[in-house]
Amino acid sequence: MKMRNDSNKTMGFLARYLLLGALFFSVWGAAPKVSAQEILLEGPLAGQAAVRKMVQYRNLRFSVGPQFGYTLLNEYMHNFMPGVKLEFNVTDWLGVGVVGFYAFNTPTSLTKHIGKSSDIGGSPTVPSDSNWPSYTGAANFKNQVSRLQSIVMAQLALVPFRGKMSIFEKAFVGIDGYLFVGGGVVIFQQRKDCTAVEDEVRAGEYPCGDLGLMQGGARLNDKKTRVKGAPTFGLGFTAYFNDWIGLNLEYRLTPFKWNAGGTDESGQAGAQWVLASDANGDLFWTTEAGGKGNYPDKRIDKEDQTWNANQSIILGVVFNFPTKPRISD
Repeated sequence: MKMRNDSNKTMGFLARYLLLGALFFSVWGAAPKVSAQEILLEGPLAGQAAVRKMVQYRNLRFSVGPQFGYTLLNEYMHNFMPGVKLEFNVTDWLGVGVVGFYAFNTPTSLTKHIGKSSDIGGSPTVPSDSNWPSYTGAANFKNQVSRLQSIVMAQLALVPFRGKMSIFEKAFVGIDGYLFVGGGVVIFQQRKDCTAVEDEVRAGEYPCGDLGLMQGGARLNDKKTRVKGAPTFGLGFTAYFNDWIGLNLEYRLTPFKWNAGGTDESGQAGAQWVLASDANGDLFWTTEAGGKGNYPDKRIDKEDQTWNANQSIILGVVFNFPTKPRISD
């Protein structure tokens, strides 16, 4: 009797589990599978915009504002560049504009160090046969090196990134990230083309000066203003603190060729200067064969120019007009 009751209980439990399993599978099989794409295309969001009521800080707005730049990796001169930026944004992701900077120059530590250099007697260093015309002396070196004067560039800006940024979880500002590319002109002062080979003065050249006079302390004044075309490109970010004022930060490259140090850089290895002594033990510089080239060629000319990336960091403020941005549907 007991075995029959246990068997009935076991069959009862088994029947319940089978019934629950059948019910579960019937409900699971009958429920339709819904994907996010189906919700977007067929559900309540079908045909709706990805973002509604989006503030379009750039769309059909004109922006203008002061900028301040500083060039990086300076060899001989620091360049502090106040300027201005003008831009018109055709859409919220495309803009065209122009930027201009004027450079103020101050000597780097290297230039100051060379300008204060002295010989073993304590007198300022002067050029010699071995380094003339590359070196014009401690008193002249600051005037020998090139100086950036101004940059004017037209550019196209693409704005693929935008969003919001939290400031200490208390305030939120709109931000966007942009890429820009363009071109324009760079204006700079550079040492004039000259030669120290007096019997081979070429067209457009002039003598670099009298070495004897330079050794006696004569001042160098042979700069020439030059204008060169150059590309520009980089990336930047803008933070909008209200409807019409923003803060922008840029990393910019404007590569061009110049002779930054005003030195003789061109030519293949040739005669080498060595220190020798005469019968009295006095030291003097002389040359010895060191190759078939003509370096140094004793000229300051375009062959001595090298590429400079001219990297800079730009910080600025932009004012947008109209002062009220467009808002999407």
